[in-house]
Parts: sequence; structure tokens; C-alpha cells
Amino acid sequence: MRIQKLTTADELFESEHVLATAFLHPWDENEAREKAKAQAAGTAPVSEESWGIFDDADKLVCSISTLRHQLAFGGQVMPVGEVHMVGSLPEDRGGGNVRTLMAELLRHFKQRGDQMAVLIPFSFSFYRKFGFELAARTMTQRVPINQLGAFGCDYTVTRVSSEQDVAVLQSLYDDFVASRNLASLRSDAAWAYKGNGEWGERDFFHLDRMRYTYVLWDEAGHAHAYVTFIFVTGDKGPFVGELKVSDLIYDSPEAFRGVLGFLYRLRAKATHVEFDLMDDLDLATMIPDCDQAERTVGGHVMARLLDVPGVLQKMPHPAGSGSYVVGVEDAFMPENGGFYRVTFEASKATTVETTDREPDLSVTEETLCQLVVGRIDLNDAGYRAGTVIHGNEETLAQVFVRRPVCLDL
Repeated sequence: MRIQKLTTADELFESEHVLATAFLHPWDENEAREKAKAQAAGTAPVSEESWGIFDDADKLVCSISTLRHQLAFGGQVMPVGEVHMVGSLPEDRGGGNVRTLMAELLRHFKQRGDQMAVLIPFSFSFYRKFGFELAARTMTQRVPINQLGAFGCDYTVTRVSSEQDVAVLQSLYDDFVASRNLASLRSDAAWAYKGNGEWGERDFFHLDRMRYTYVLWDEAGHAHAYVTFIFVTGDKGPFVGELKVSDLIYDSPEAFRGVLGFLYRLRAKATHVEFDLMDDLDLATMIPDCDQAERTVGGHVMARLLDVPGVLQKMPHPAGSGSYVVGVEDAFMPENGGFYRVTFEASKATTVETTDREPDLSVTEETLCQLVVGRIDLNDAGYRAGTVIHGNEETLAQVFVRRPVCLDL
């Protein structure tokens, strides 16, 4: 058995075969071979790596494809590795191949400087075996468009129609995500203007639908928000449908309400508006009839820590000064475990060092991951198995608070 990064066209082709077989997904051999050639040549449209395990007969039996991201964290940039697709041949399962390859891959991520790993799970229990835990989720919220009549829009609204307009979107987006943990720092390619008012890529599930983007401006010519949506018709014919909002970026509550007021202007065509947003805002608390909001939690993304002291160093801290000791147990990557003493001042950690002191807080790596990204606070952590608060609770409660988490792979 050997483990290696897959780099040749033949190896990458076999990886595609393993993943398609594992996911019971139909595949075209010729297309797969051309994709493998493009990956090997470095010309594939998506930058990714592939890793695999070969058995004693030199057959590829398990493969993982990965991506790399730059995510916002604590007002800084965090390099993060994504476990994109994991597959093993059914006839070779049960021997721990995925576990072995996952361990190698996560250590590779850490060695190249990634401080966290993320993935979209097909099974929470499966990936929890490797230290991954729920980090973010979206809330799909659907409301009748007449519920937005309670909101006004005093802004000037224009539709995106040029590269200059897209530059405005990018500036708004970058400011918006700076305060949200794990928000994706989009590449320049993601902001490419395509003409006809469209930029970036269309919704994967609605490739035939045009994307519409509108910007909200004040009287002084400053942009405060933008909204991107598609129009989807249903069983009521081609002239009536729903708006599906994919991007809603704003710099204040007033701008957010202004977007809702603008969307109300489209009520001649749309009966409902559906928002796919992170779950830090609940429209039911804003619209006149709260029971008119249909909410579905989904879009779950899991994460795990690869560099505990590095993440503690980077995470936001209270404005005052103080210190605490956290004890961490990491069953899958024991090297992450230990006692870490953190001192902080003026909202930043000044030192993070290993210590022999007794911890103020004992947690698993999974719980610490949720704490540092702000998915849960100290009170929530107390309900999770493995959490013990030994002391210094006032400081810990100021450090570990809920924060907006915006992870959307």
C-alpha cells in the first residue's frame, strides 16, 4: 500500500473513476480523460489537488480531491483546505483506507500552512470520526412578496451594467465579509463581468436563468447594498414566478431594509422571494406576519482545526486585557492536543504558548472549533460532551461569544 499525491493524467483519470464509482455517479470516460489531461497540465478551470491510496497490486482504491480557500477570520485572512470529494471502491471498503488517507491529507494541509480544514458532509457522523464539526449553515427563507411592502426604499437603485459597477460590488462585498468569520474571499475571476448585466458564474442548479444584480446608492453617490437574484417560473405559467436571492450584501440595517423595499417593487411578476442566507438573520422577526416566513435550515458546512495555537492567535479577543488556559483533546490529530495559555490585549491575542498550568476550560477539538469561529458561545459549549469549565469563567465568557459565520463553499 502506498499513499501519494496524484499528478499524472493517468492517475487523475483513475481518481475520477474511483470517485464516480463511489458516488454511483454516471461518467463519460472520454470527458474524464480530457479533464485529467487538463488537470495534469495545470489548465483545468478549477484549481484542485488529488490524493490516493494504491493497494499492493498498484490499483487506486481510494481517492480524495481537495481545494484551497482564503477565508476571512478575525479580520484577517486564513488559509483553509477543503476536503472536496472522498471516495473508495466498494469492493475495497472496510480496511480503513479513508481514515488512513484523511490523516495523511490533513497533515499535508497543516504542513503547507492551512490552519483549518472544511467540507460539505454527506454524513455528519462519518466526518466527525476525523474531528470535523458543524461550523456554518444557511437558512433558506421564503416569504410572500407582499410581506415586503412594510419596507421602504429611499435609495437610488441601478442595475449592474459594466465592469465599473462590478468593482463597486466587490468593494461592498469585501467590506461586508471582513467582519464575518469564514467568509470566502472571492478571487478576481469570480467578479469577471460577462456582459448583459451578469458577472461571475450562474447558479449551478439554474444555469439557464439570468442573474439580475441591483445596487442601492445614497444621494451623495455612495453605494450601500446590492442584491443578486434569478427569476424562476412555476406551475402558474411563464409570466409569474418567484425571486431567488443568492447575494444580499449591505453595510447597515437601513440598507438591508432598503433592499427588501426594492424587491417589493417586483411584485407584478413575483409572488414570493426566497433568500439563501447565513442564519444570523431571521426574516420572521421583521415581516408583519411572522407565520408567513417559511424557513428551512440547510447548507451545512463542517470544519476542523489543524493549528490550534495559530487559530487562537488569530481569533478576535475582548477589548481589555487578560489571559486564560484552554485544554484541548484531539482524538484524530493528537498533536493538536495540549494546554494553551493565551494572553490578550486590545482585542488581540498577544501570546499563545503551551503550558503545564491547569486549564480554565477543557474541550474537545470539535467544540473548540465551534467556539473560535463563533458558531457557539461558552454557554452552548457547556452542553457538549467533554466540556468542563474549571474557572476564570468571566473572562472565558467574554472571549467565546457568538459571531456571524458566513461559510458558503
